[in-house]
Amino acid sequence: MRILIIEDNAIQALYLETVVNKMGFNQIEKAHSYKQAVRLIDEFKPELLFVDINLDEESTGIDVVNTLNGNHDVQVIYVTGNSDRYYTKQIENTNYLGYLVKPFNLNELRDLLTSVNILNQQ
Repeated sequence: MRILIIEDNAIQALYLETVVNKMGFNQIEKAHSYKQAVRLIDEFKPELLFVDINLDEESTGIDVVNTLNGNHDVQVIYVTGNSDRYYTKQIENTNYLGYLVKPFNLNELRDLLTSVNILNQQ
């Protein structure tokens, strides 16, 4: 399974990449901005996105997901440091599998991937 991690914090992106890799996924790319994410979605053709909601001052991870508009067959899991109603309300109108609240651990990620049947697809 091809996975794209969209995260502006390099340390968070590396942590997520390491954890996902430990779970047996090895086709992983990282994007640190909206523009890079859109380019990699077209080039890498990921099957799963881990999307940080707050990317930068100009764009959000939600903006990235909204650009998909059904043009890409990709599943989305949001990753955020904010679990308040404001952020959960923002993602309600997007098509996503679930979300993780940072900091998360391997077990939380495994539970989410199991619940949405991703682990069986690798």
